[in-house]
Amino acid sequence: MPKDLLLVAIFSTAYLSFALFALSQVRHWRVVFDKALPTQREVLLLRSLGILMLSISLALSLVRDGASFGSLLWITMIGMAALAVALTLAWRPRWLRPAGKLFSFTYPDTGRVNHKMNQVKG
Repeated sequence: MPKDLLLVAIFSTAYLSFALFALSQVRHWRVVFDKALPTQREVLLLRSLGILMLSISLALSLVRDGASFGSLLWITMIGMAALAVALTLAWRPRWLRPAGKLFSFTYPDTGRVNHKMNQVKG
């Protein structure tokens, strides 16, 4: 049973990693949040956490099955996770919103700038 849970954890961390990588790109950020741009700080955080999650996924697969089969398992899982994120972005991009909310500094709905309010009236 613990090996099955590790398998789920490997896929979940890989999926989250690729979701974070996708959200660090302006095009996907706009589709998911309806906000023009993520801040540079958010992009750096999302990419850094994506690398961390991918590393955790590798570590979990090595713990589960050792170096020989664990690395093969990890390569397979990251391929499946990348495909799953691509399909999520194609069909239901808003499903990635919780990942963005969790790891962004300013929640995009409250951090939105209303340009009409910032214009000088005169």
